[in-house]
Amino acid sequence: MTESMGDRRVVILVLDGLGVGVMPDHPPEDAGANTLRHVDQAEGPLKLPNLAALGFGNLTDVPGVPAEQSPTAAHGRCALRHPGADTYMGHQELMGGGLDNVRLLLLADVLEDVVAALSQAGHHCEPLTPGLSPLVVDGCVLVADNIEARPRLNINVTASQDDISFEELTRIGEIVRATVPVPRVIVVGGRGFDIEDIRAYVKERTPGQIGVDTPALGVYDEHYQVRHLGIDFAVDQQLPSRVRQAGYDVVLLGKAADVVRCEGAVAENIVRTEDVLARAAEHLDAMTGGLIVANVQETDLAGHEQDVERYARMLKTVDELLPGLLDRLRPGDILLITGDHGNDPTVGHSQHTREYTPAIAYGPGISPVPLGVRPSLADIGATAGEILGVPPLRSGTSFLKEISCS
Repeated sequence: MTESMGDRRVVILVLDGLGVGVMPDHPPEDAGANTLRHVDQAEGPLKLPNLAALGFGNLTDVPGVPAEQSPTAAHGRCALRHPGADTYMGHQELMGGGLDNVRLLLLADVLEDVVAALSQAGHHCEPLTPGLSPLVVDGCVLVADNIEARPRLNINVTASQDDISFEELTRIGEIVRATVPVPRVIVVGGRGFDIEDIRAYVKERTPGQIGVDTPALGVYDEHYQVRHLGIDFAVDQQLPSRVRQAGYDVVLLGKAADVVRCEGAVAENIVRTEDVLARAAEHLDAMTGGLIVANVQETDLAGHEQDVERYARMLKTVDELLPGLLDRLRPGDILLITGDHGNDPTVGHSQHTREYTPAIAYGPGISPVPLGVRPSLADIGATAGEILGVPPLRSGTSFLKEISCS
C-alpha cells in the first residue's frame, strides 16, 4: 500500500444485527444463537455469491453460503467488548471510543430525576400505571425501558406523530438524555396508533424492565422515524473525528448518521438498504480520500420483528449490490465489513443476541488471510485509522500488518 495517505478511502459497512455464532458469555436466552446460519436454515439456501467469495461461509457453518478454499478477503470474527448486545455501544466500540461514562440503569432507578427534569421544562408527567416506571408525558408520549435490548442499556421515548411532531418528541428525548447516564435514549415515532395502543403493548420483559413491544406495536413501517441519542464519549478520540482532524472527508450513512458523532461529517439517516448502498457508492465516487461508515439497518429491524424472510431478503439485497462498492475500490482503498451484535430472528425472543460479528477486509493490496477471532470491534476502527494514517484511537489494535501484501 504505497499510495499517499490522502488518497486512501476506507468504507466500513456495518450489517446491523448480523451475528455469526454465540459468544461464550452469552445470557441464557441467547443459547444457540447464530443469526447467519439460522436465517439460511429457515429461508435458504441463501446463495450469497459475493459475500461467500469474501469468506462469509468460512466464519461459521452455513450450508447455503459454503466456505471458500481461496477467499478473496481477509476474514475472521470480532468479539464484543461492550456489555450485552447494543447498537449504540457497538458502534462506539467499533469507532475506537472508550465506554467509561456509561452506567447500566433501569428507568425505575432514575425515575425521580427524569420526572423532575421534564416537569422543570414545563411537561406534565404521570405514571402509566401507579407504582410502575413507565411515564406518560403530556398525555401522548411514553418514556419507558427499551425491551428489545438487554436490561439497563436503553430508554425509549415513544409517541405517534399523529399526536406530536417528531421535533417536539425529540426535544423530550433530549431532556431525558441529559438526565440519565444509560448508553442510549431512543426517540421512536410513527403513525396510526395512540397512547392507548402504546399502553396495550407495554410488557415487563425481565424483572423491572418495562417498556413498549415496539415490533408488535407495528412501528417499523414507512412512517417509522428514530433518533438515537447517545451518551457522551471521547468523540475526539474516535475514528471519524481523527479522520476529520486530519483533513479528510467523513460520511455517515444509515443508522451510523445517528449513533456515530463527528463534527463536520456528512450525515444521511437512511433506512432503505438499497439507498444506503447506493449512497455509499456515490460518495465513494466523489471522495478523494477519507472514511465512509454505512449501516444497513433493515437486517436488524427484521431480527426484532422475528421476520426470517425479510432478513434473508435484506442479505440478498446487500449481496446483489455489493459489487457496486467492490468495483470502485482502487489501490490503497479498503472495504471492512462487520456487524455490531447479533439479532437471531429464530432464537425465540425479539432482542439482540450476543454473538461474534464478521471481520472482513477487502481491497487491492489486501492479503486474504484468516484473521481468527479479534478481541474487540475496536480492531476494525484501529485498522481503518492506521490505513488513513491518523493518530491511535482510544481503543483497538490494528491488524493492518497482518493483511498487507507489502
